[in-house]
Amino acid sequence: MKNKMRRRIFMISMIRLDERLIHGQVAVVWSRYLGVDRIVVANDEILNNETQIMALKMSVPAGIKAFFVSVDKAIALLNNPKSNDLKILVVIDNPKDALKIAEKVQNIPLINLGNYGRMNNPEGKEKRQLNKTIFVSEQDEQVLRQLIDTGVKVNIQPVPTDQDISLNEVL
Repeated sequence: MKNKMRRRIFMISMIRLDERLIHGQVAVVWSRYLGVDRIVVANDEILNNETQIMALKMSVPAGIKAFFVSVDKAIALLNNPKSNDLKILVVIDNPKDALKIAEKVQNIPLINLGNYGRMNNPEGKEKRQLNKTIFVSEQDEQVLRQLIDTGVKVNIQPVPTDQDISLNEVL
């Protein structure tokens, strides 16, 4: 039983919040650094965009399988014991999805904020810059504070060689 519990801790290698989803930093740098065999893109909107899915799949390195699923399906997948033997990098594009997953999935070792807030701002909300790659609205800040309150480690680190900054330090 102890062995199973230990393995469960490592099934999710990291959750990455990056509004670009899969790109060089995620596909090449983080996937190799973490040694993952699966990338799960958890995003409700992308499911309706086959062109975007095809483009993102082209970024995935050989030997790694990519899955594009809804946030709810990702939660089910991550909670499924069959996933215990996999090393999974979960990619999401917004703080709300990160919070939803953190509240419903156990043993998340890290939620990593990579790039957020520069691209998606249809309402033109004023945003505060937390570092060179993270820009947040007041609503984003509230959600990120709730994310910290889940007890999961949340950091800002665009690539593994960058400084690991605790989100709590910059909010």
